[in-house]
Amino acid sequence: MKINYPDNEEFYSLSFYVDKRVLIPRNDTEVLVDQVIKTLKSAQNQDISFIDIGTGSSAIVTAVTKNTPISLKQIFAVDISLDALEVAKINIEKNNIQDKVSLYNSDLLQIFLSWNKKIEAKNLIITANLPYIKNGDIENMDQEVLDNEPHIALFWWEKTGFEMYERLIWQVFELKKNNRFQEIILFIEIWFDQYEYSQEYLKSLWLKYQYFKDLNNIFRCIKIQF
Repeated sequence: MKINYPDNEEFYSLSFYVDKRVLIPRNDTEVLVDQVIKTLKSAQNQDISFIDIGTGSSAIVTAVTKNTPISLKQIFAVDISLDALEVAKINIEKNNIQDKVSLYNSDLLQIFLSWNKKIEAKNLIITANLPYIKNGDIENMDQEVLDNEPHIALFWWEKTGFEMYERLIWQVFELKKNNRFQEIILFIEIWFDQYEYSQEYLKSLWLKYQYFKDLNNIFRCIKIQF
């Protein structure tokens, strides 16, 4: 069955254009945006830049940018897919934040690790809703989603589905080591069966973290402090 994409898809009370190049924004992801905004509200040091990794339709970066309680020093949205960045550009302009958000093509944080342009703020917030479904987990997926939404945004690796987040976490360690950040906070969205694995992994790295549940009472978002 082919998805009939609406002209407007709502996420966080904002309007987004979507097509087969990106995932349709889900309500479950709003818990991540909620926690980013709460963190910004309580930030004692408001010298903060923001990076959204795997931005897709730009739902997360747009929702945060439109609702941030403080003035963010820089806002970046990156994706490895050039097709996704075309859709992100449409939505950033649709929501009138093109003067605030810079779009870049990058494999996770690679552009910031190899780029001579520095992130200007002393503190950094990163969000990521990356492919976290194991390649063998097709039985847990709706057939309509499998037929119509980009698999590059859904599936990654064979064992846990958390492998791409492991790559990102080590890139965050490298970014913090090579720069003068006082703190980096990473918010990620996980699959319904990754709570125990992700907790063991984060414990092994001695990181401070906190889980948040979605509307279905499933652990969906993790806040990780570096």
